[in-house]
Amino acid sequence: MRKYLEVFKLHFKMQIVWRFDLAMTAVSTAARLVAAYILWSAIFGGGNFAGGDLAGGDLVGGFSFRALLSYYIVSAILATVDFSRQISGEVSELIRSGRFSGYMVIPANPFMFFSSMVASETAFHLGFSVISAAICALSFRSGFIFTDDAPGALLALIMIPLGLFFMAAYHFIIGVLTFKFLEINFFLHVQDMLISFATGALLPLSMLPGGALTVMKLLPFTHVIYTPAMLLTGRIDANEGLLGFVVLICWTAAAAVIAQITYTKMRIRYDGVGI
Repeated sequence: MRKYLEVFKLHFKMQIVWRFDLAMTAVSTAARLVAAYILWSAIFGGGNFAGGDLAGGDLVGGFSFRALLSYYIVSAILATVDFSRQISGEVSELIRSGRFSGYMVIPANPFMFFSSMVASETAFHLGFSVISAAICALSFRSGFIFTDDAPGALLALIMIPLGLFFMAAYHFIIGVLTFKFLEINFFLHVQDMLISFATGALLPLSMLPGGALTVMKLLPFTHVIYTPAMLLTGRIDANEGLLGFVVLICWTAAAAVIAQITYTKMRIRYDGVGI
């Protein structure tokens, strides 16, 4: 594990060089929140719902305006600092260009290498995303609803890194499929919108019909953003979130195993350069 910690530390330090990326992280978080504020202000009729709470006032899908903004604050932060999409894109590009051979000969597991790399980016950018979200929240003057359920909050904080690790495993699997299917860019573009919806980054999944939500709760993507955000904003308690945790940990373990098996089997198809 020490070598992956060194990868983490190296890429963490490298983030200081990319100052424009830091600015884009803050802008991306703010843009998500401003878009949500404008959209839901129109849906709520433009009234002053900032003082609404979970129990009363005008509701849409069971959410007050204040509760929705609280949800979007958490989901925007988590969506912005999820850099796992880089894994599938970079692995695919390296394989197609013949440069992935450099990662096959180093004394490190490629999956763990790329996971450590994006983990460092997440850790570095997290603070800037939180600051951006806090500024937006103050600008909206809506306040933030935070759960008073300590076990629920703790469960959410455990699920967040677990969910990000699952996404890293998922994207590594997609990336190594380039060994077999040379061109996967179209799939990469299509999956982005589907994942944004399935994780709850676009809207709270509790607004879906009950049957659809029941099915989605059995999928891991739902518990990457939606479940932690609902836990942290007090929309569900630890008992309800526990099912999501079990589902996520099972899928994460399976994805990690599948990622390694897929890489081991498909690497024999590879003809690279620069070894």
